[in-house]
Amino acid sequence: MKNMLKNNLLMKIISLFAGVFIWILVVYNLNPMATKTFTVPVTFINQSKLEAQGQTWVGDKPTVDLTVSARSLDIGSISADDFVVEGDLAGMYGLSEDQKHCDIVVKTVRNENIIEKVELQTTWIYVDIEPFIERKFAIVPISDNVSLAPDYLKGKVTVSPSEITIRGRRSDVSRIYQAVVYISGQDVNEGFTERVTPVLVDEKQNELKPVTDLKSVAEITTTVTATVPIMLSKSLNISVKATGTPAEGYYLREATPSREKINVIGPKEDLKSLSEIVLDPDISNLSESKTESIQLARYLLKVSENIKLADNEENSISVELDIAKKPTKLYRFDKIEMENKNPLFEYSMVKDTYEIEVEFDSDKVDRPQVENIRVSVNVAGLQIGDVHTFSKSSVNVVLPEGCTLLRKDDVEISVSEKTTQFNPPTFPEPPTEAPTVTPTEPITEPPTEPSTPEPTETVPEETQEPTPEETIPEETTEGSTETIEESSEQLPYVIE
Repeated sequence: MKNMLKNNLLMKIISLFAGVFIWILVVYNLNPMATKTFTVPVTFINQSKLEAQGQTWVGDKPTVDLTVSARSLDIGSISADDFVVEGDLAGMYGLSEDQKHCDIVVKTVRNENIIEKVELQTTWIYVDIEPFIERKFAIVPISDNVSLAPDYLKGKVTVSPSEITIRGRRSDVSRIYQAVVYISGQDVNEGFTERVTPVLVDEKQNELKPVTDLKSVAEITTTVTATVPIMLSKSLNISVKATGTPAEGYYLREATPSREKINVIGPKEDLKSLSEIVLDPDISNLSESKTESIQLARYLLKVSENIKLADNEENSISVELDIAKKPTKLYRFDKIEMENKNPLFEYSMVKDTYEIEVEFDSDKVDRPQVENIRVSVNVAGLQIGDVHTFSKSSVNVVLPEGCTLLRKDDVEISVSEKTTQFNPPTFPEPPTEAPTVTPTEPITEPPTEPSTPEPTETVPEETQEPTPEETIPEETTEGSTETIEESSEQLPYVIE
């Protein structure tokens, strides 16, 4: 009995080992070990540490191949998402400034219980690096698509904030030319504001999209407020009214602005009564022509701080100042006026002519004739035989408006007794014979019928009126004159 029990126990043990062996044999034959290769992207860690050094990695995101071992019945449930390959950017080494070695490690994140083995084909990769930069770009508003109602213009469009900061690889950031915002509107007749997102563009105004075109640049989420002022427009005349006085002997012939009109914008109440802008260049002590540049904004500010130049108007305007020498003329008089004369005296100039030189304010002044100029001296108190010299200050010269006396001379006046011819009046002589009287005879014949006597002519006695005394008109000092024009260069300027 004991032998049977011993034999059964041994058989049981042998049967157990045989079953296990057969199970192992069946498993290995029916579910063998299998391998599979996966391509997994490398995820960089510690990138902020590299950027803190002013650098970043460049190029496409690298990938590595993994070989995974598992049972053939389990291998189908394993994918590339079960693994993470990390590259530590803080631990790069070797090679050059632009290329480094970066160690990589693989981590299993799922299906660890069925994965037998994971093998990397390499334990490091090459990483290209370049400087990581940060640059600020001014935001430029583009409002070409804003159409305005008639008689309205856009003011200067502003944005707030006025700039944006872009961070990224040097190669990406260097492609950016500017940041712009596009503004639009239809039949606009009042100012408005708009929230817009800046757009990055290259030098040809082609849009550069972050993440896709600029892989290292983050999406722009910041918006800015664009303010578009809309104001009335008006065309103003430009006139010039110079200030100051040119150098002696010169005058401003003409002041010509380079433009006759400018376009401005501003509130309606400020522009209502405004029709022109008056420029006032200083011509003090100028003796030659010049061109002066004037900033229009300064003159608009005098009118109102709300009036501005239109967008298409230039602030600078030039004024041509034509400075010319004043014209002169020489006048000669053969007689001058003499005031307070003694009617019994005769006065005359020692020299045949008397000269003065006259300057005119401009070429436009009508040059007077000699008869319109009065030259006189006061001869009161002079006696016969005197030859008196009147100094320049004693000679009085009266000129028409727009004329200036440049030069006058002394004048010598001689005095003599006036010679006149006296003719006494003539009267009729009285009669010398006595008148004849005819006596009346008496009538002897008988009376007859009266007859009508014939009328007789009565001749009045001829009377002779006395002839008035002939008078010789007093000789006057005024007479004919002649004029001679000469340039200012021929005679020196002497101004009393």
